Amino acid sequence: MSFIFLEILVLSLIATKAESKDNFRAKVYTGKEVKTSNSSTLGVSLIQCQNMCILARRKGTSNICGYDKVSKTCFYSFDTEYDVLSTSEVTKVVLIPVEDACQSSEYLVNGMEPVSDDQITASSALDEAHDTRGSRLDSVPTSSHVGAWVAGAPDTNQYIQVQFNCPKHVIGVAMQGRPISTDPNSYVGVGCCYQRVTAYKLLYSGDCVNYLTIRDSSGSDVILDGNTDQDKVVTSMLPSPVTALCVRINPVTWIGPNASMRFDILGCNE
Repeated sequence: MSFIFLEILVLSLIATKAESKDNFRAKVYTGKEVKTSNSSTLGVSLIQCQNMCILARRKGTSNICGYDKVSKTCFYSFDTEYDVLSTSEVTKVVLIPVEDACQSSEYLVNGMEPVSDDQITASSALDEAHDTRGSRLDSVPTSSHVGAWVAGAPDTNQYIQVQFNCPKHVIGVAMQGRPISTDPNSYVGVGCCYQRVTAYKLLYSGDCVNYLTIRDSSGSDVILDGNTDQDKVVTSMLPSPVTALCVRINPVTWIGPNASMRFDILGCNE
């Protein structure tokens, strides 16, 4: 009997892995719980619950799932996204399976179809040596440029934006800080400068005139994670994909006198 049970469990896990394809994932909301549940599974991890929820959504046996980190219980529910309840308990999590717009993604700024320098603009720059020409991911200092975009003012109204060649599905942002030069002949000199964006908002537009800020299910602006050092690429995924012709990064907090960064946008063709 135990062997049969083990065989069924293995087959179930294989089926879950097979059906949880890259174009399906789950939005995760902490501090929320499902209103009703039609069944539950005990002793599973959050990742296992996410996979089981995606599988249940595909089979039509559940819309969303709730997860309790303390009891390690996955709750299946036919609630919708708008039925979930807010709670002060951060151990409560709601999983909402969504189909990604991108089955395979790439960098949209400097990838297979890179944008031109003219398509990257900003609210301001400290000077020509700190303008958007150095804003691409992995840019390096030269004799005339610091190798990063540095805002011209130390306030939260600053932004850098890119206009794509055509509307794109956007799913995430990759970001680096301002590089540190090891070349004494470069513009910045050796040892300068430990500057980076530590948190930011993302705005998007279909016409590059009217912009919307990425928000969570409660209507609050989403704050995305920036960098903890200069060169490590930190990728932050959006709660759900958006379609945009222009994307704007608005630094919220940073290290250094002004916001400094290099970036790329993760996504795919519409």
